[in-house]
Amino acid sequence: MQFPIIYLHIPKTAGTSFRLSAEQYFGPNQVLNDYGEKSPSTSDDIRNSVYDGNDIKALRATGLQKNFLTGHFSLAKYREIFPDSPVVTFLRNPVDRVISEYIHFSSHYNFEGSLRDFYAKAHFQNRQAHALSGALPTDLDYFGITEEYEKSLQVFNQRYDTNFPMAKLNTGRYSGGAQELASVEEIDEIKALNQDDIELYEYALANFAAQKTTLCRPLKTTKRYCGIVGGINNVELFGWTVDRESNQPAEIAIAVNGEIRHQQLADVYREDLMRKGYHIDGTCGFKVPVGKLGVVVPGDRISVKTQDGKFELTNSPLVYNG
Repeated sequence: MQFPIIYLHIPKTAGTSFRLSAEQYFGPNQVLNDYGEKSPSTSDDIRNSVYDGNDIKALRATGLQKNFLTGHFSLAKYREIFPDSPVVTFLRNPVDRVISEYIHFSSHYNFEGSLRDFYAKAHFQNRQAHALSGALPTDLDYFGITEEYEKSLQVFNQRYDTNFPMAKLNTGRYSGGAQELASVEEIDEIKALNQDDIELYEYALANFAAQKTTLCRPLKTTKRYCGIVGGINNVELFGWTVDRESNQPAEIAIAVNGEIRHQQLADVYREDLMRKGYHIDGTCGFKVPVGKLGVVVPGDRISVKTQDGKFELTNSPLVYNG
């Protein structure tokens, strides 16, 4: 198994308890935390490399020497930095999770609105699905069920040959629901706004018992390429693409109305993409002067694909407006 184990800590799913168990077992110095740039819980190694130093290569070198990486981030952020690491998470009844997070924000972050005010905000909807970045629970190397925390921890320990202790923080905490704090109408509204999470949770319940105790292959949920055409103006066409297989700059082919007019490497430095973990050193952007595309008139359709034709970038084709 390739360390670190990547744990997607979805808010209010027993993540703090699981992280504390990891710290007790591996030791605090072997656990990397990423809870955001401003969080005091974020590890110095993460802060220095991701948020201050923008040095993802240094983070990879450091992370490979650690045992555990966790925080409030989505799968996409660290998947490409540690492609051979197992990914694990816990999932919880979406209605209970939303209500629990509302209570947490009201108690600790001075949220003064009502429950309805809270769950109406898009940021707090389908948090579990967003964390998995389109993956299914069975795409991960392991997933636990919050309401079955003790059993889930036992399966985890069997799977990874570990001995994570049962943190006292978890005792009796997740056996019951939180839905008694909401009206029937509010529960129905939460369900309607969190359909992705409900489907994900029901899928997890149906497949939890079928998980094997032995290690699986590292998560490979993504295709070889990803990328986006950011836009085009009178000056240039711009965007980015990543070749996950090689981590080398991908060659793109640009066509106007189906005719290939230009090819080049997507090797422009993009600090924002390196920071987000899309590419190891950020050399994956492109800027193409419109003049290199030959004669282009308003209404022409401009498409961008990888040179091998296997991937067309998101937002392609674009219609040139002049």
